[in-house]
Amino acid sequence: MQSLVVRTRSIFSLFKIAMLGKEKNFTTSSVARAAFLLSLPAMVELMIESLFVVVDLLYVSRLGDNAINLAGMIGSVILVIYAIPVGLNIAASSLIARRIGEKKPQTAGLTAVQSIYTGIAVALLFSVITITFSKQILYAIGASEALAQEGDAYAKVRFGCIIFLMLRVLMNGIFRGSGDAAMAMRTFLLAFIMNTALGGILIFGYGPIPALGLLGAAIGNGLGNLIAVCYQFFYLGKKKTVLVIGRQQLIVVPSVMKKLWKIGSAGTLQYLIPASSWLLMIIIVAQLGEAALTGYIIADRIIVCATLPAWGIANAAGVLTGQNLGAGKPERAEQSVWKTGMFNMCFLGLISCILLLFTGNIVSVFASEPAIQENAVLYLRCMAIAFFFFGYTMVISRSLNAAGYVNIVTLMYILMFYIIQLPLAYLTGIYFNMGSKGIFGAILLSEVVLAAVCIIIFRKGKWKSIRI
Repeated sequence: MQSLVVRTRSIFSLFKIAMLGKEKNFTTSSVARAAFLLSLPAMVELMIESLFVVVDLLYVSRLGDNAINLAGMIGSVILVIYAIPVGLNIAASSLIARRIGEKKPQTAGLTAVQSIYTGIAVALLFSVITITFSKQILYAIGASEALAQEGDAYAKVRFGCIIFLMLRVLMNGIFRGSGDAAMAMRTFLLAFIMNTALGGILIFGYGPIPALGLLGAAIGNGLGNLIAVCYQFFYLGKKKTVLVIGRQQLIVVPSVMKKLWKIGSAGTLQYLIPASSWLLMIIIVAQLGEAALTGYIIADRIIVCATLPAWGIANAAGVLTGQNLGAGKPERAEQSVWKTGMFNMCFLGLISCILLLFTGNIVSVFASEPAIQENAVLYLRCMAIAFFFFGYTMVISRSLNAAGYVNIVTLMYILMFYIIQLPLAYLTGIYFNMGSKGIFGAILLSEVVLAAVCIIIFRKGKWKSIRI
């Protein structure tokens, strides 16, 4: 009994350390402990992100069809621009993790500052362009004259606040690379709370504050990100990280920016490949009719929500890989990936079992038409099988990115999405008239191929000798 009490206290203590981010260096403690301390806050952060999307949708859906359409249109444009901070996030996190592992906090701080400068410059450029041509952008993505007129103010505010979104995403990459996944989680939690509270007040009005409708949603979103970014800068200013940032780190260093951009551009392309392939897959599935398309979209949204926490585990594996390579411990880095991959596979295996057992019940919450349910259930079951491969694919791809093998991961994505998945889906589903079974089977097969290629490349071990 006493042993059980001690073990329970130890587990709670570990949870506390993980959520408070008390440990920053993960090159000496046990691999399992390090993986847990990094994974837990990252998983919570991504769970919050799924709630972020749901709350925004609930608010905007109460404003009518025009508001939903405008939010979706501008959101799709921002999603494309979002690829840039994601790419810089990968670059900053990889470089900083490597420098922390090398015991070079000053160089890590310099890299962090240069990535912030780069992010600000890119964000300002895109804000100016998108604000200037906001109406033209709305026309280009299908808005009518009346809809473009109605949504112009909303679009300008969302585009003007790109800098806050970009900085929040980029700086969270900096914190993750430095081993402070808990700070990244707290930042996103703050942004979520602020966006939920301010968005609700500004959209629907409260007391003396008038109801601003869709414009209020844009302002609330921008303010939520702004407050989160202010908190990030406050945290950096208080020197609560392992990064050393002084006057020397504030100097502009073009060579570091060039390195960031080189890795970041490959990361941006890496993000755009699955995003663009998803749009192309929608075009293919749409040829089977509305029921197939709706079922595919519903199932895909369920899959995204179910797998988000697993990406948190994968992000933790990336940080472990970067820090251990920097510390000159490539074997420990490899061990970290295999152990984290097994943990991720077990987690997704549990999700897979839940989906396989309760597929019909889950789908019935979102759709009532039998044809839509049939397609959604079929896709969910196919992807539930793929979950067993996802576990290692996610972890290995993130770890290869952290090792500086970004271009190789990008090529693997091109192989999976553009050479295998999309052509095979069209051939089996449309050309050979196999319908949804052919398309969803092609997606499953491409995931299996990607997992196999990831494991083969990782086992070769060339990533251990990459210098960044």
